[in-house]
Amino acid sequence: MNRFRRRLTGGLTAGVAVGLIATQLSGCAQDAQAAEPKVGVTAQPQLEDLAGDLAEQCGLTCAAEGIAEGNASISGVASVDAFFQSVVSFQATAASVSGAIDAEINAIRADFGIAADANFEAELQAQIEANVEGSLTIDVEPARCAVDAEATLEAQAKCDAEFDPGSAMVMCEGSCEVEASANVECSAGAELKCTVTAPSVECSGECKGSCEVEISGMAACDGTCKGECTGECSAYVKNAEGEAECSGKCDGMCSGSCEAELAAAASCEGTCKGECTATPPDGNCEGGIRAECEAMAGAMVECKGKCTGNFEPPMAKAECQASAKAEAKLNVECTPPRIAINYQLRAGGNVDVEAQARFVAAVENLKVRLPALKAAVAKAELVLDAGEGLLADASGAVSAGVSAAASADANLRVQIGLACAVTELGAVGDALGGATTRLESSFSAAGSVTAALGG
Repeated sequence: MNRFRRRLTGGLTAGVAVGLIATQLSGCAQDAQAAEPKVGVTAQPQLEDLAGDLAEQCGLTCAAEGIAEGNASISGVASVDAFFQSVVSFQATAASVSGAIDAEINAIRADFGIAADANFEAELQAQIEANVEGSLTIDVEPARCAVDAEATLEAQAKCDAEFDPGSAMVMCEGSCEVEASANVECSAGAELKCTVTAPSVECSGECKGSCEVEISGMAACDGTCKGECTGECSAYVKNAEGEAECSGKCDGMCSGSCEAELAAAASCEGTCKGECTATPPDGNCEGGIRAECEAMAGAMVECKGKCTGNFEPPMAKAECQASAKAEAKLNVECTPPRIAINYQLRAGGNVDVEAQARFVAAVENLKVRLPALKAAVAKAELVLDAGEGLLADASGAVSAGVSAAASADANLRVQIGLACAVTELGAVGDALGGATTRLESSFSAAGSVTAALGG
């Protein structure tokens, strides 16, 4: 009640405040009569209390909690509160992503036994030199982040009652996921890409996973040599004849087959074990795990599925554009990328076997933790972009919403709600700034870790 008086009735006389409430809200007339000031008592304080009491009883007060406490229902006007909801969503999403990044960094440090205050790069390099013959290389493809077009359209519809999500589409500058079926059609300026997977498949496109190539004669092998190795082999197995043959890293020439892990999509001249993405000549993607319409250079495709790459929401009311763009980035889904780690363990009597076993276990865990970290970092970039956009558009978005609502013969309840929105606008900078600072700190820490890993 005191908060309401400070914000809204401070500039009014008590009599005017009571008059506005009593005359414009017929539903509260009985309350006004029941609360008449007593004769013979100074009227000014009682009138002020009456104004506050009636305002509270009639729902004409600003919310006790604002965006700092996670409340976005500031004005009661959808197009205005949509912006505040985006600010609240940003706070929650930034905290979640920051927590995910910190958790993976802490887990990676714990796996390698590196203290939180220790130099991660120096400690990791010392372990590599002690346990690895040569170097340890890590190849990681970029994380795949996709915007859910349908969720974006629904967010716009909540802000703009006149917006029809059924007749609108997000424009996607990248690739748009569509249903994998026997007859997939992409719009002009886009090419169909179908992804299939199997234990092993002949691939005429790009392979993600591992590619096994038969070797005619002897050749160098950067992956796992299966057959004869003219040099040192890191591991052996028995073949069908019971003879030992190489099935590991070969530092010489290899005869038989060579299987290389592929972190990112690459062409494969042999058998692909993992995902193969290619353009089917007949548009048939039946049985595929994913079908996408990929925009050609400089083009954008209409999208109602998930858009990977830059996107543009359809036009809506001016006051809804800022929240629509922010919500799309906040609701993005980033898939952990593939990773390939190549190294050869050091052998010899001066190797600490127990320490080496812990190191190998940490590297194995890294195959899960580093992709998860890269996905969280990729999402963090988009979330930070959303925060910057909200901060830049704050005044314009709220002002546009307030102007639109106020010009529509707004009643007293709406007018007061809009006044609350204007006041709450001052808290936006602090709300965005606090969440951004924490996320930027996590983002920076992740950069140091991933740089040390070379991924």
